[in-house]
Amino acid sequence: DDQTHHYYDNEQLVLWTDKAGPYHNPQETYEYAQLGLCELHADDADAQRRGVSIGEALEGHEFISSPKIQIKFGSSIPSTEICSMELDTDTSSQLDVLVKDNYWYQLYLDDLPIWAFLGEHTGSVDALLPGKLFPGAQAAPEVNKTAKGLKQLQRVTRIYTHRHFTLARNGDQLIQVDMETADPVAIVPGAKITFTYSAAWVETTSTFAERYDRYLETKFFEHKVHWFSIVNSFMLCLFLVAVVGVILMKTLKKDFARYSMAEAEELYNMDKAADDIGWKQVGGDVFRRPTSLHAFCILISAGSHIAVCVLIVLLLCCCNSSYKQRGSTGTELVVCYLLTQVVAGYVGGRMYRIHGGKQWKRALAYQGLFMPILLLSTFAVVNTTAIAYRSTQAVPFTTILKVLLLYIILCIPLHTGGTLLGRRSAREHTFPCRVNRLNRPVPPKHWAFIPGMVALAGLVPFGCVFIEMYFLFTAFWSYNKIYYVYGFLLAVVALLAVVIVCVSIVCVYVLLNAEDYRWAWCSLGACASTGLYMLVYSIYYYHSTQMSGFLQWVYYFGCSLNFCVGFGLFCGALGYYGASWFVYLIYSNIKAE
Repeated sequence: DDQTHHYYDNEQLVLWTDKAGPYHNPQETYEYAQLGLCELHADDADAQRRGVSIGEALEGHEFISSPKIQIKFGSSIPSTEICSMELDTDTSSQLDVLVKDNYWYQLYLDDLPIWAFLGEHTGSVDALLPGKLFPGAQAAPEVNKTAKGLKQLQRVTRIYTHRHFTLARNGDQLIQVDMETADPVAIVPGAKITFTYSAAWVETTSTFAERYDRYLETKFFEHKVHWFSIVNSFMLCLFLVAVVGVILMKTLKKDFARYSMAEAEELYNMDKAADDIGWKQVGGDVFRRPTSLHAFCILISAGSHIAVCVLIVLLLCCCNSSYKQRGSTGTELVVCYLLTQVVAGYVGGRMYRIHGGKQWKRALAYQGLFMPILLLSTFAVVNTTAIAYRSTQAVPFTTILKVLLLYIILCIPLHTGGTLLGRRSAREHTFPCRVNRLNRPVPPKHWAFIPGMVALAGLVPFGCVFIEMYFLFTAFWSYNKIYYVYGFLLAVVALLAVVIVCVSIVCVYVLLNAEDYRWAWCSLGACASTGLYMLVYSIYYYHSTQMSGFLQWVYYFGCSLNFCVGFGLFCGALGYYGASWFVYLIYSNIKAE
């Protein structure tokens, strides 16, 4: 059966209808039954619904069996009637609109996907008329004559009425399935349409483990541009590591030598030492508690949670080829996010106690509710819109209930336990330098100093990943491209992490040399600004495609907003950790005043 993927000869295979929608709007999908064909309507009682996992529900799958298409393992089938229907005015008008919108549909046979267009249409021939080739151009007389003749056929729509299945087997397993559509019939009121199908079986030497390889577009995802993006990120990483190396090995070495002078030498150079400026002067304030401690801990906690979750999911995808199992990536992401909630609690609880926060229970609640409220807000808008359109992208209530129960059962205890562990681990924490009672005045700077630094800092990590983002966006916002190069993505994420740490260190060093000790928020904001560049890119990408319609617009920008916020938090948390390591390193190597 389709669970074991082993079949006896002449055993019945179940053909599952899934979803349908306009070609250019991959997330605007509807139940196959909404196409209005007689294939399912005539035998609603015989059609069976198949349960979906959390990941499949998030991807908009809706499986209904097609009982009238009887495919048996190893048995070829001549042309056989599925059903017949006569088009009335409403049905013909509906099918005409669907075909003009280039509707496609998706089927599954033994978990192998099949895609096909509902029909075909002639399209507009206005381009052949005079003045349409180029502005002011005149077409040849024979072109004029042909165009006027074709004008009568403009926008004729036809629906495919025959499906031919070509199935390849290796022993008792189905390895490959192809479906060709044929015999288009004009869609006009009163037309009687008979749908038919046929099947032919062939032998193949391909193994079961290789049967998904044909769906992977290696020429696209393994293009030399993709390899160039890795090289580009690697070279950028090397450059930034070299810059940080110069700061640590050369500039800081001179600073340490100057700040570690013997006492007699200090007195001798009193006048010169009095004029010293730079990061050493803010040693008594550099570990001061960040302003808006609640908000700061919430953002770092959420970013750390996302970073750990992304790392685990990427490793799982690299190890078990998740693209071969429908909806597995979405399910893994949800489960990992729930189980790694302990990380968010640990980081938030530890950081809040280190900086002397007193209302830790309130901080626990804020940190535990921040991401769920953010996700729930956008999900409510997207899901409500999908329900209004009767789209399969609307997540069923049972799936929503499952996730909520898992959150209550798992996340709340894990987050609470993580917070307690984090507070306990921070009990013995000390700073390398004593924090002064009074705040040191921050020297005035140009108003564009910090905004400009933050803007430039966010651009550098974006330059490291924007090519990979093109491949990710193309795979996600299309109906039949499968992203499978998780090794590429893991390498890019690793290089991105190094770039973020280096950028954060450079920004903090520049800020501290300006005698501004507010490095915590600066390191977070400088790297988190990469999410803004990602949002700008997502807007550009949308307008570079042919996506249209309110449902697709809401789904695209709802998902893109969540992605960009999560990406910004991920980068911001890594930037803070890199800057924190740098600050602890340099101030633990100077003399206590």
